[in-house]
Amino acid sequence: MRMSPLYLILDRDFFFYEKDAERKKEQFVRAWHSIVKKDKNQLGNKSSATHESYLQWVINRATQIGMPYPLLRSLASTTPTMPSPLPPESMEEYRARLTESEHESATWKRRYDETMLQVETMSGQLEQKDCEILKQRRQMIERGELLLVKDRLLD
Repeated sequence: MRMSPLYLILDRDFFFYEKDAERKKEQFVRAWHSIVKKDKNQLGNKSSATHESYLQWVINRATQIGMPYPLLRSLASTTPTMPSPLPPESMEEYRARLTESEHESATWKRRYDETMLQVETMSGQLEQKDCEILKQRRQMIERGELLLVKDRLLD
């Protein structure tokens, strides 16, 4: 574009395929072929997070224009970033943090192991119930067959 977007005049151009006296179709085709597709190296990394400067510009522009609806802030603009932990100042503090993290890790591992044991126990109980249900179904089928044979013999 030669001019900035503020000064461009945007028209609702259209054409008819059958009646194209102004040869608009050729102009559209030329414009479409003049678009240059950028590859991923030129565009940079994909990120779903909006840049703070752009977000602030949108908010300022919306308040300047006077939006007819209330301004809804996005999560990215209201959620503070998590602070990174400060590095330990002494070797003793480092060791204390290390033992604390090892203790926390061991606690979570123990909880995980207990939960997995419960899952395995419950799955075993479920398999036993399934076997009992299957056995009962077989017995019911056998009883039904015996009743049919008995009814045939009685008739």
